[in-house]
Amino acid sequence: MKKCEHFRDLILTDHIDGQLDKNAAGSLENHLLKCSDCREFFKEIKDKATLPWAQALRQPVPAELWIKIQEKIENEERSSDLISDLLDRIKGLIVYPRLVPVLASLVLMLLVGSVTVNTIQIKQAQEKDQGEYLVSLLSSSSQAESNDLGTPIEHYFL
Repeated sequence: MKKCEHFRDLILTDHIDGQLDKNAAGSLENHLLKCSDCREFFKEIKDKATLPWAQALRQPVPAELWIKIQEKIENEERSSDLISDLLDRIKGLIVYPRLVPVLASLVLMLLVGSVTVNTIQIKQAQEKDQGEYLVSLLSSSSQAESNDLGTPIEHYFL
């Protein structure tokens, strides 16, 4: 079966285009003599893909069209070259061995800095909360003293 696939590929590509060399053409003919499935496949391809075009009039292709096609191919090659060059440069930066420790140090410094700033902000918030709590206690105790509400024990602790 793998041989049949190989010969069917030859039929669809090189044989239809007339680009099959003599050795390959001989081995294809030998295979077609032995394999009825490939003979049917060859006949079907010949009837449906080759013969309808055999009678078609061949018109010369205008030179301007060939020039446009060539320019388009060259532009596609240039754009793909630019993209591949850019990707290669980026890979070079990432893989560059001296850059790795610098990037690791930078990430570590950012991590330590953010943890430090976060810790400072938490401490400031806690101090603010404690200060507000003390102010509320003092203000409530001064109100209690001015109104003479409460017992001497409460005055002592407040």
